[in-house]
Amino acid sequence: MQLTDISSDTTGNAREVEDTSDSQLYLERLQTLFDKSLADLRSFAERESRSFQETQVKDQVAKWYCRDLFDPASVPQADLAERVSAILRATSRILETLEELAGLQSFFLVVNPSDPSDEGFLGGTLLGRDFWRAHRGCGTTGAKLFQEQCMKAKEAKKSGEPAVPDVPLVSAPPKKKGPASSLKSEVYAAVRDAVRAASGIRNAEMKWTDHSKLEAAYGIRVIGWPSSVPLQNPSSLSVTQNRQVLEELRNGSMRFEHVAQTSSSQPGTSSSDAASGVAVDENMDISWAYQDPDEPSEPGSFATGMGPRADVTIPVEGHTHAASSSVPLDVRQDSELPHKRPRLD
Repeated sequence: MQLTDISSDTTGNAREVEDTSDSQLYLERLQTLFDKSLADLRSFAERESRSFQETQVKDQVAKWYCRDLFDPASVPQADLAERVSAILRATSRILETLEELAGLQSFFLVVNPSDPSDEGFLGGTLLGRDFWRAHRGCGTTGAKLFQEQCMKAKEAKKSGEPAVPDVPLVSAPPKKKGPASSLKSEVYAAVRDAVRAASGIRNAEMKWTDHSKLEAAYGIRVIGWPSSVPLQNPSSLSVTQNRQVLEELRNGSMRFEHVAQTSSSQPGTSSSDAASGVAVDENMDISWAYQDPDEPSEPGSFATGMGPRADVTIPVEGHTHAASSSVPLDVRQDSELPHKRPRLD
């Protein structure tokens, strides 16, 4: 039994040695054939007075080789896809190496026009790939558009017609604005800046069609709006009207002010008095009701809230002392009132 196993192992090892020898001999013969073909190509280039290193000889042979290598008729589809994927990944790694060595940034996109289900391959450096994905109109959508354009070009080539893209694959730069459009933008910006400067609110906006909303929203109002210009936004105004608004704003004829700064009040009266409609009689003696905040409260004073109640009347503007109109106040009896202080003039 043991002799049989030893014999089997010996036979197996002999076959492995024989296979290895055959492989080495095969590679040697293949290398010899390649060297002979290379020598023939060099001789051909010399006879034709062409440089072997130029694209006319060396690169053309490489193209023929790749064409035969990736010929769908001779290579199964699964193997072909694997080969293509391996080459694309290797190319992407080469570009990443260029980034490390020379700081170069790059990306490339590959699609298969013959396979509508193909999603394409995006390779290159990380920065380049991120740029393509984030750029407007690129990414998956851009790859699909590129594939469709390649399919149209392929069909046009068969029919002999030139392939012209229906739409640009990359967004074109915006067209230069005309004078009217530039003027509108200038009016928008100038008025908006003035509103924000007057209100102190960094995101304040002009109320073009209703200026009264400026007071409610920001506490400001517009002064000197041109009478010949309707309350509309600059897009609805003519060039002349927009220019007039801009000139009035620049020379100071039109401006924005706080409502509190432009409102007037009578001397000696406060805004709360004006709002309530009740004026204060300056001749009225109210010194008896004055309590100095730094003076300690005395027993029976208003600050202590002690003592019985009584009603007195004080005159109100618009009525005589003999009038029946009176305002009841919560006061104390005369014996408990504080000593009368000097009149406050």
